[in-house]
Amino acid sequence: MRWSSLSSIRSWKKKKKKKQQQLQLPSVAASGNHNKLSSSCLFTSATASVSDCRKTNHNEGYRDNIKFHKRQCSMGLFPDWTSLSKLMMNYSKIGCTGYGFGVLGLTLKWGYAPNVIGLSSLMDALCKQFRIDEAASLFHKMRADLGVKPDIITYGILIKGLCSTCNSRIALNLHEQIVDGTCVFGAGLQLDLVCYNSVIDGLCKDGLIDEAIKLFQEMKSKSIIPDVVTYNIVIDGLCKACKWDSAKAVFYDMLNQSVAPSVVTFNLLINALGKMRKSKEAKELVSLMIQRGVTPNVVIYSSLMDCFYREGNFEELKEVFVSMERKGVKAEVVSYNILIKAYCNQGLIDEARKEYQRMIQKGVKPNIITINALLRGMLLKGMVSEATRLKEEIKVHNLTPDMCTYSILVYGLCKNGYIKEALKLFDAISVTKWKPDIQTYSCLIDGLIKNGKLDRALELFDRLSSDGLMADIVTYSILIDGFIKNGKLDKALELFDRLSSEGLMANIMTYNILIDGLCKNGKVDKALKLFDRLCCKGLMANIVTYNILIDGVIKRRKLDKALELFDRLCGEGLMANVVTYNILIDGLLKNGKLDKALELFHRLSRGGLMANIKTYNILIDGLLKNGKLDKALELFDRLSSEGLMANIVTYNILIDGLSKAGRLEKALLLFDRMSSNGVVPNITTNTIVINALCKAGNISDAEKLFDYMEKNGTPPDLHTFSALMHGFCQSNDTTKVVQLLHVMADRGMKLDEVIIDMVTTQLLKQEKFEEYLNLMPTFAQRNTDWKFVTGGRKPWD
Repeated sequence: MRWSSLSSIRSWKKKKKKKQQQLQLPSVAASGNHNKLSSSCLFTSATASVSDCRKTNHNEGYRDNIKFHKRQCSMGLFPDWTSLSKLMMNYSKIGCTGYGFGVLGLTLKWGYAPNVIGLSSLMDALCKQFRIDEAASLFHKMRADLGVKPDIITYGILIKGLCSTCNSRIALNLHEQIVDGTCVFGAGLQLDLVCYNSVIDGLCKDGLIDEAIKLFQEMKSKSIIPDVVTYNIVIDGLCKACKWDSAKAVFYDMLNQSVAPSVVTFNLLINALGKMRKSKEAKELVSLMIQRGVTPNVVIYSSLMDCFYREGNFEELKEVFVSMERKGVKAEVVSYNILIKAYCNQGLIDEARKEYQRMIQKGVKPNIITINALLRGMLLKGMVSEATRLKEEIKVHNLTPDMCTYSILVYGLCKNGYIKEALKLFDAISVTKWKPDIQTYSCLIDGLIKNGKLDRALELFDRLSSDGLMADIVTYSILIDGFIKNGKLDKALELFDRLSSEGLMANIMTYNILIDGLCKNGKVDKALKLFDRLCCKGLMANIVTYNILIDGVIKRRKLDKALELFDRLCGEGLMANVVTYNILIDGLLKNGKLDKALELFHRLSRGGLMANIKTYNILIDGLLKNGKLDKALELFDRLSSEGLMANIVTYNILIDGLSKAGRLEKALLLFDRMSSNGVVPNITTNTIVINALCKAGNISDAEKLFDYMEKNGTPPDLHTFSALMHGFCQSNDTTKVVQLLHVMADRGMKLDEVIIDMVTTQLLKQEKFEEYLNLMPTFAQRNTDWKFVTGGRKPWD
């Protein structure tokens, strides 16, 4: 008995010298002499351990066959070549390639010829373990050394293995040689649908979409009819290559060829439409799907929800979710995640939490994406304590925080001013399996800067290299912005100049930050030079860049340059937005160019843009300052028909303008109407009205409004006190002037030069000068020593 048990294989293997050879993937097209394949070299080339077999807990049918062979051996029965071939296939099928090669070694040792089925199975196992070098080597040696001719299944296995290991070009080369009849081992073979699908799939996954399409056309020319799998592969490849029109054409071809699209087909197309934010077409596709008798599943509904989510169409998203449940399709965690993210984006955190509770009640376990979405939503709304409690639920659901979780928490804590907590959490990450990445560092650096801790942010920046990280352009942009906002423009410019030496290229965001900083610091000429530099670097200025520059040059009274920039952006194919128009209209009005401003306003609407309330506020203010009261009122009356609602700024501008134009009655009518229109008067509104009443000599009503402000929880500011005091001075009521000054002193307010001059003039007019002087309160200001201010003079001196 030569083979009494499997233990004989193990003992035989131990006697062989164990040496794992590093095999290079040979050219599958190559021909010529190959080294003679011996049983021992085949056996020792196997790298799979004995434990491979023990790990597998499936394919019980193959295991039963192996046990049967064991029993035969224990009974002294000698296996023939067919039994050995089946045994080799069984070991291969359960992934035990080591044993498979062992059986091959015994087959050769005992003088049997292995067959194509067993060898193909062994090659398939090697491919599935991504040992493509060994699979290709075995393929060559099948005919050269073992005398076994590979069949179409063998070729299909190798092609699939090559494609699954990103070697689709080699697979294509092999395919072409079989088709041309130049392959040494492939003479007379006819590649089938499976082989074509494998190569097309590999090419698509490797981004070689043009080659994949050529192969798709080739198979059709050879009368190999593509099936639903083929079409799905091609559609998926085209969608991922952003070739939507081509993908749509393939889909129509599929319908014309009477190949029924599957759920997978529709899902691929809906996903692609979602990424392009074409929800209308996605919805139509679902309708077509239902018409063709294909029932949408939860994946389809989730893809459609994601499409509406990307588009920001919250109502339609909710409708899809409700419709899905109404049709008896059970929502999965992905569906709930999209819905929860949508609620959070809308700021509807309570609704998001309700959906979170509902999914748990329905037996759908949340994943870390669910928790991350809720955490982000809560922290953006300032709900830090709620987010902290939610963080504890990660353990309850047996989830593991990922780097995204930590980044969200660090960013959220910084945004809400919890810098110490953010730093503590940041340090705690190091004891987890995660290491802070550059995005997390950037979040913390940004948070520290925004909370006035620039020095601490710089310390963290300097720590990057010791943690094995390199700052990216986002990190540098954050620091440049931080320097600018902390009044360190020179440092920002110095850091910007360092970028190239760090191997980084400034992006448009970096340039925008620096150009904005230069403009706000009055260095418009330098900003324009930087603008020219970014164009020379091959970067495209965006509308934000132009808006910053136009605003900057207008503030430096360079209106012609602003209009030149406006013409340039239009010439470069950029679309001016409402912000651009607002900046220009405001600049034109402030420079007395009313007609040009109105022309630009009309151009805005003709260009398909909608003027916003800020546009109307700018224009109404400009018209009032140019004495065009009726035109301003006409614009105000147009707001509702344009779907806009006047805000507090609108009312303040108009009330002030009407008052200054002597239309106090109309101004007061508008003031009374505000609250009924849902706009609550603020301190500025009340100050404007008090000032108007005082100038009209209606001091009593001005006082009443002042007292109402106090009682209504809207405490008057310095400007309000100044307006009322001006009224008292105007009516020569020095007693009330002194009383008002005492109120101001009690509140710790500081007087400005206007009030000091006003009071000084009023005191000097009074016969009871010294009496009033003795009644004056003391302010914590050097320039409010009234005896010093008045020079101790009496009005008759």
